[in-house]
Amino acid sequence: MPQIPAERIGLVKLGAIGDVVNTLPFANRLRAGYPKARITWVIAPLSHALLEGHPAVDEFLVFDAHQPTSWPAFVRELRARRLDLAIDLQRLIKSGMITRTSGAKTRLGFDPARCKERSHLFTNLRIPANPAPGVTVAQYLEFADFLQLPAQIPTWRLPHTPFAGARAGERIAVLNVGASWSSKLWANERWSELARRLTHELELSVHLSGGPGDRAAAADIARAAGVPVVSHAGEFTLRETAGLLAAAELVVSGDTGPLHMAVALARPVVALFGAADPRRTAPFGQPHSVVRNPVDCSPCRKRECPVPGHPCMSGLEVEVVFARAREVLGASALAP
Repeated sequence: MPQIPAERIGLVKLGAIGDVVNTLPFANRLRAGYPKARITWVIAPLSHALLEGHPAVDEFLVFDAHQPTSWPAFVRELRARRLDLAIDLQRLIKSGMITRTSGAKTRLGFDPARCKERSHLFTNLRIPANPAPGVTVAQYLEFADFLQLPAQIPTWRLPHTPFAGARAGERIAVLNVGASWSSKLWANERWSELARRLTHELELSVHLSGGPGDRAAAADIARAAGVPVVSHAGEFTLRETAGLLAAAELVVSGDTGPLHMAVALARPVVALFGAADPRRTAPFGQPHSVVRNPVDCSPCRKRECPVPGHPCMSGLEVEVVFARAREVLGASALAP
């Protein structure tokens, strides 16, 4: 179809961090295709703290779903933008309501099969169905192709604060030990063993990342490693965490925000997958980075594991992760 005329465009993608980061290649193509349009991104507060000031976006309109009393004021602000085109990448009922309430004449969203909570009812134009969709970055870029935006190599331009804590000549490995889902967590003792092997065998300096809720686990991991390990868990903002990731030669993480931040920063990654589905959220452009323990119940995409012993993650051996780390580092060294 011909490109939709639009002078004012709204992009609805609230969170989570990984999904928001994975939206950036589409946002950059949207800017390239509509260089004179005013682009407003409706976003959640936490994600806004990471992306504020991104060059592809003219303004961010922050919506906090945990503050329902703010809805009337938010709607007034949204409708004041007088959007011509609203794009729902969230595919939930809350994003559908925002898209419909925007008043935009054209409301573009996913096909019904990929929508949740019947959110397709809030849009009046949809991208074609895709029986074999790729990972989230690729799915968001389907919108770019549908809108006939100029083709370009996926770029993120992720804002970050440079990491100032590296010693001269230090080769950093970042182990992101936290996750918002308990089903994505790897055992502390496995992280400690991996830290030892990365230090002794690959001569990497190990740094830990994670949120405030990961401080205790990170301290235990560092203590048990028996080698120098620096923990930044709960100490850094998202932009500071992005700066740490940008300084790393290797990032090892479960399927969570910092994993996709590392991909956005073009860092080699090893991705630990258990409950999460790599067909949907594997690191874009690094499919061989995924390591799994193949069990019948994985991926289940459940926040908490219902199986005693959590076999998909407890059965993921350090040797497998370390071997993949060695391979990834070797491939990175050979890359042009």
